[in-house]
Amino acid sequence: MADLEVPAFIVSVFLTLKSWSAWYSDLISVNRFRVPIQQRLALLGAPVVSLVFIFVTLTKLASSDVRHDPLYLAFYLLIGAAWMGGGTLLFPFLGISARDDILERGNGASAWAIVGALAGISCSFAGGNIGNGPGVAAVLFSAVLSTGLFFVLWFVLDVLTSISDAITIDREKDAGIRMAGFLVGLGLLSGWSVAGDWVSAPSTLKDFLHSSWPAVAITAIAAFLELTLKRASIRLSSRISVSAFVSAAYIGLGLAWIVIRGVRS
Repeated sequence: MADLEVPAFIVSVFLTLKSWSAWYSDLISVNRFRVPIQQRLALLGAPVVSLVFIFVTLTKLASSDVRHDPLYLAFYLLIGAAWMGGGTLLFPFLGISARDDILERGNGASAWAIVGALAGISCSFAGGNIGNGPGVAAVLFSAVLSTGLFFVLWFVLDVLTSISDAITIDREKDAGIRMAGFLVGLGLLSGWSVAGDWVSAPSTLKDFLHSSWPAVAITAIAAFLELTLKRASIRLSSRISVSAFVSAAYIGLGLAWIVIRGVRS
């Protein structure tokens, strides 16, 4: 393996073991008989489904040397697991925590947000793997850009709307549903912003800066909707059907943009 692949492998093993052993240990041991089974199943299955999505992306859209080498597939899948695990360590800084909100307090609204966040991170990371490139350095550079955009815009939305308080303090399930859809849509668009064949770091950065505006746009739309729903005289925000539609719209916008524009080469 190339020089950078060795430290990437070591760090990925460490971060994967540290993050996911804590995740599943908490899932087994914390309030085993008090948290609804559907919330535990969501925490159990969401990382697995997200990792499967990364695997499918690697097998279909990654560089040809990765697609045809089981060792490299396993290597990048390990990095993906570590990437998501590292992301879970940042969740509390953005106002939500799987252990504190779901396992300790049985907050179903937070379960929606956590699942959406995991899916969004997997989309961001997957985008960094799409296209031909020289190796792990290109993937990591692209994934840092896309995932950084994902977390920055999530933070911006929370600062503007305080949606994490609605989810964790007010336990508004509808807010959790909207947040889940937003994070998936944001992950799709942030991943798209770095997808494509590698040319150079400056070229990738330039393309990223030119292609990040759809992610910014969906964040602006989400902020507008959240503030509008807060101020609405009729509590539309409390209707699950409205929130489900909004959540689906975020995901639909992300998918539609990728389908229409395609992956840049």
